[in-house]
Amino acid sequence: MKKLLDHIFFLRPMLLLPIWTIVILGVRAADVREMASPFSIADLSSLLPDILLVMLLTGLLYGATYIYNQIHDIESDRQNGKLFFLSENVISLNSAYVLVTILNAASIIGAFLVNVTTGFLFLIVAVLGIFYSHPAINYKGRSGKALWSNMFGCGMLPFLMGWSLYEGAINMEAVLKSLPYLLAVGAIYLNTTLPDREGDKKVGKKTYGVIWSVKHTQGSALARLALAILFSLMAGDYAVLIASGLSLILFIKAYGTRKISDSVLATQAAILLLIVMACIYFPPYIIIAATGVLGTRAYYKWRFDLAYPRLK
Repeated sequence: MKKLLDHIFFLRPMLLLPIWTIVILGVRAADVREMASPFSIADLSSLLPDILLVMLLTGLLYGATYIYNQIHDIESDRQNGKLFFLSENVISLNSAYVLVTILNAASIIGAFLVNVTTGFLFLIVAVLGIFYSHPAINYKGRSGKALWSNMFGCGMLPFLMGWSLYEGAINMEAVLKSLPYLLAVGAIYLNTTLPDREGDKKVGKKTYGVIWSVKHTQGSALARLALAILFSLMAGDYAVLIASGLSLILFIKAYGTRKISDSVLATQAAILLLIVMACIYFPPYIIIAATGVLGTRAYYKWRFDLAYPRLK
């Protein structure tokens, strides 16, 4: 049982929640574009099986991507005091490589069975995940490539996956309506580089949190979130508009105080608000999100005596 739980939480379910959230909001955007009420609820009789299937497949896909990142990030994770599954030999390196191969293959094949468009989107994410972490390409260690990889891989592409699940294909409308998510994820990513800046600096990673000052990084995150609000207005996507608008207050506060802890809180609030909007549209997601958070907290307390996740 212990080994099974170790492998499940090695997939980093807390990082899967934002991906699932944007997939659901992509479905929502395709479903309610004629009446963009943020309080629209999905027709569960027709959408439930398909959404749950794509959530499973995206969990496998992004789980593989996160594991591959951990394989090539052992030293910086050690410096930043986190993600010790590999650095402390909780999971063997060989097992990690096997998991990456199996999960990527299963998710991509499954996505092509859903529809061809979704399959190609999954394939793009899998390739982008390799480019992001492989030492020979190393997007994660290069500030601009790391930022844009996260904006596309965790913002635009999950949204398009959700859209293609509902429509069967993507078009220019889908791309334009994905822009608020692209920008909001960029803002969130920039904030996440700040707590890791010292550890990343020691191992030579050149994220924007390393090469920019705290003020500059927070300002760039704030600007991206403001643009996300503008584009959400233009797209008529009031779900992301509400989430971005409310979290903007905390982004402004962080920029004013220059405190990294305030940026962390702003990031957590933005993600939580997006999850709330996804739960309104797709109520079963409340159970999935709550299980993910409470299960992760119980696992880390039992296995490592750590309080994770937590607000502070």
